[in-house]
Amino acid sequence: MRTLATATTAAFAGGALLSQTVLVPSWRAAPPPTFLARFATEGPVTGLTVFPFELASLVLLGIITYRAAKHLRPVRLWASATLCLAGTFALLVYFVPANSAMLDPAFPPRDVASALATWNLVNWLRTGLALAGAVLAVTARLTRLVARPPCPW
Repeated sequence: MRTLATATTAAFAGGALLSQTVLVPSWRAAPPPTFLARFATEGPVTGLTVFPFELASLVLLGIITYRAAKHLRPVRLWASATLCLAGTFALLVYFVPANSAMLDPAFPPRDVASALATWNLVNWLRTGLALAGAVLAVTARLTRLVARPPCPW
């Protein structure tokens, strides 16, 4: 389960980084009507692709942290990774209404630049938290592997 938690966290971080460094700059460079048309397709597909990894990461890291507190080490690393993913999840309070607004056909093109500027900043925060969570999960996983005694046979 620790390996799966680490893998889903890394997959989410990779997806967040890819969308932040490839999609978002192209959205910001597009004229507002072009962006709105592209976002109507690319936004939901991107969300539906990365959200399951985000949710799985949070759930699995939560389980690992709970178990680590009772039996395993290093609990602080797992707990920190869980907090990072909880932070990305909490940012849905911003992303759900912001994305819904930009998906509304009545969204004013004159507001695209400022909306995307804010979206970009918040998405960098989410991407940073995801990357930090992945690094912490990998470190916790490697720490656990290195700390195991050698196999007697």
